[in-house]
Amino acid sequence: MKRPFFSCVVPVKGARPYLDAALASLAAQGVGDELEVVVQDGDVEPDAGQGDALNKGFAKAKGAWLFWLNADDVLLPGALGRVRDFLAVKGERATDVSWLAGDTVYLDEQGRVRDVRTDAKWRPWFGHHLGVWTGGPSAFFRRELWARLGGFNTRLQYVLDLDLWTRWARAGVRFESLNSYAWGFRVHADSKTSGAANRRAQLDERARVDAQHGVSSGGFWRNVTRAASVLDGCWLKRKMDAARYRGRDWREIGQ
Repeated sequence: MKRPFFSCVVPVKGARPYLDAALASLAAQGVGDELEVVVQDGDVEPDAGQGDALNKGFAKAKGAWLFWLNADDVLLPGALGRVRDFLAVKGERATDVSWLAGDTVYLDEQGRVRDVRTDAKWRPWFGHHLGVWTGGPSAFFRRELWARLGGFNTRLQYVLDLDLWTRWARAGVRFESLNSYAWGFRVHADSKTSGAANRRAQLDERARVDAQHGVSSGGFWRNVTRAASVLDGCWLKRKMDAARYRGRDWREIGQ
């Protein structure tokens, strides 16, 4: 069997009411054996949390490009095809690309669009002043990058992806934007990011990670980011797309 081009790790543990939809969204990408799916089941192989589960899963993965998908989320239609198309357009220069990031659609429990986020864009001061934000499962990266700079900090619970991106950025790695939606993030009552207490814990953990890396998620640089999103059109695109897609099923989102 040939080596897959993509490997996706899906960490699961305990109740998994949305897992079938997550796996169906991967199968619907239509890339056949170009995609390897590693379901890292914490009830079968115990782990120390999401970061540890993802590290274990990526250690097993064989693909040239890696990404993950949470068990209650979905990969939007055509996302993997758009990664392949992006690299094809780059041609010989594709070997210089090691990290791609798409945009995010927020879903309700039934899989209908609530909102969108469109600021997966690199700016020169990312990684120097402001912690890098791009949604975890909207990012795709080469196996060599993961092997060279390491995986998740298993002591983190909420912002392990943002810690990883900021470490990579501080090492001089830049992502390129797909300029399309890739990740459908499902907002529901049992999500670990739901609820005021979890939100407070998430903010506290983010503050500790920022302090460790010498970056900021608020204050002056956050305001600069907001201003830049207006000037470069991200803010307007978000508003227009939110109005366009709100209430639609996630399977209809694939630009």
